[in-house]
Amino acid sequence: MITNKSKNLQFFLFVILLLNTTLYLSSCSSKGTVDSVPVEVAPEGGDSDPAPTRLSLTKTVPIGSNSWLVGDPEKDRDIISKEGIHNWQSLNDVINTYVKTGSGKLNVGLKMKSSDGESKINVTINGVTKTIDIKNTSYEIVDVGIFDVTEGYVKIEIQGNSKKGTYIGDINEILFGGTAVATTLNFVPDTNDYFGRRGPSVHMGYKLPNGKDTKWFYNEVTVTEGQDKLGTFFMVNGHSNGYFGMQVNSSTERRVLFSVWSAYVTDDPNQIPKDYKVTNLGNGPGVTVQDFGNEGSGLQSFKNANWKAGTTYKFLLKGEPASVEGSTDYTGYFFDPEVGEWELIASLRRPKTTTYIKRTHSFLENFIPSTGNQERKVKYGNQWAYTTEGNWIELNEGTYTADATASEGDRFDYAGGTEGNSFYLRNCGFFNDNVTPNTLFTRSLNGTAPIIDFSKLPVPTILATPKDVNILNNSSWTLDSFSTQEDKGGEGSTGRAADIIDGKLDTFWHSCWSGGCVATAPHNLIVNMGSEQTVEGLQFFQRQNLSRTIKTLDIEISSDKTTWTSLGSFTLENSKLAQNIDFNAPKTFRYFKIIARASHDGTENAALAEVKAYTY
Repeated sequence: MITNKSKNLQFFLFVILLLNTTLYLSSCSSKGTVDSVPVEVAPEGGDSDPAPTRLSLTKTVPIGSNSWLVGDPEKDRDIISKEGIHNWQSLNDVINTYVKTGSGKLNVGLKMKSSDGESKINVTINGVTKTIDIKNTSYEIVDVGIFDVTEGYVKIEIQGNSKKGTYIGDINEILFGGTAVATTLNFVPDTNDYFGRRGPSVHMGYKLPNGKDTKWFYNEVTVTEGQDKLGTFFMVNGHSNGYFGMQVNSSTERRVLFSVWSAYVTDDPNQIPKDYKVTNLGNGPGVTVQDFGNEGSGLQSFKNANWKAGTTYKFLLKGEPASVEGSTDYTGYFFDPEVGEWELIASLRRPKTTTYIKRTHSFLENFIPSTGNQERKVKYGNQWAYTTEGNWIELNEGTYTADATASEGDRFDYAGGTEGNSFYLRNCGFFNDNVTPNTLFTRSLNGTAPIIDFSKLPVPTILATPKDVNILNNSSWTLDSFSTQEDKGGEGSTGRAADIIDGKLDTFWHSCWSGGCVATAPHNLIVNMGSEQTVEGLQFFQRQNLSRTIKTLDIEISSDKTTWTSLGSFTLENSKLAQNIDFNAPKTFRYFKIIARASHDGTENAALAEVKAYTY
């Protein structure tokens, strides 16, 4: 017999089963996964939709200091700054933001606005894209979504999807929450914007032989193919008072750079007292020698060597007390296998210092913040020290270190160590397999010392100082004709042929290059002096930033612009200083023609600041 008590128990169990089934069905997603879904109840008497649940966003990151425009370093700083992302117009622009997190769920939000009309943007992480609408005209936090991430660097790809106005939007912060950032979130603070966007610098310090004076330091460098990114300094033969290595300066210029700091501590070379100034004892052909500042001050020398990734280059540094008491002479030589012989870069004298070579090292750094998202790697092999006793000693121990951007935890994409019988350095690119700095590494010994006949190396000599000349008045001169000039605004208000006779060193002629124009050497410029004059030479000033400077030129003269007499071919140095081309004997003419045949950077373009005529 079923009692009332049994009936009540059966009814109670049925209700419990019904409630559990209802809760289970209401919490299942369309893909069968179970989520925790908050339930919001509308207030009594109302039928409005429940307010949307906001993401939990507990961490704020300055987006400008951690983002890069993909594929266009020159445009990067027009859009991305310390303050955030602004002036963003093109739907083709892709912006990558990087942070380092733990594993788990990553909640993402953006503090942004679209004051120029409604926009949509795509945010992609690990192949998952979420599209968000931006309608607010003042800064608000906009939820993007939740993403699954693993421990390490996370790339957040941001791209415009659509827009109704000129601009897509402005973003000044990116926000994070979730389990992925509960214990780990590393990023570049805006207080380290410049160096943080450049990326960490890494170094390898070589142990010199104990109790010996090192007079020569030899090293070899091979840049990994594809790792020769714009703005990289592959420094090879560093020492206590300077550095010597290779740089990627532009798409057409790859310098070999040799510099020595002054013993006077300042970032402004104009403040260095005369008795502290580093002086040039002589430099090789095509080498520019000039002051430098901003990171200490001193004298630097460089040439466009057009070196290539994948090729091994040799560097040789000499350092010894000078013949002048209290000074040290440093001399740098570079060996390009395509040239096949040692080339002198320069010999620089540092006052207030008496020493041989100390603290030998190499380093890898990026000096352009807009390319700090791109990876670099380089190998340094076969290091040797030549002592004052006349012996080569191989250096196979190196201590790997990193700069403050690494040690402060702002960036973690740094590495160094050994590969076979070479040391290597690697930085930038947001890779995760980093190497702990302050680690001692030992490479395999090569055992074969360099074969160098020091007596056959180029001897530094100072170029002769031009004789004093009398510059002729050019007030009646005109620019008669030219084969090319930059008059489409590519060089702003200058670039025209007539600028070579305007008496101003801050203006210049430049072959055309903008607006679809492509100039091909040689380039011709004809100057009309207004009447026949007797001239003993022409004085030239290169464009003062030393870009597109003329290397070889011809000079022709004429009295009627019909019959021309060639005075020969001449070479100009890559220097800001006045350079005189003597005619060896006085010449009388009205017109002279300059034929620019080749430039120091090896391109078809050329530039020239000023030309003058003189007598003695």
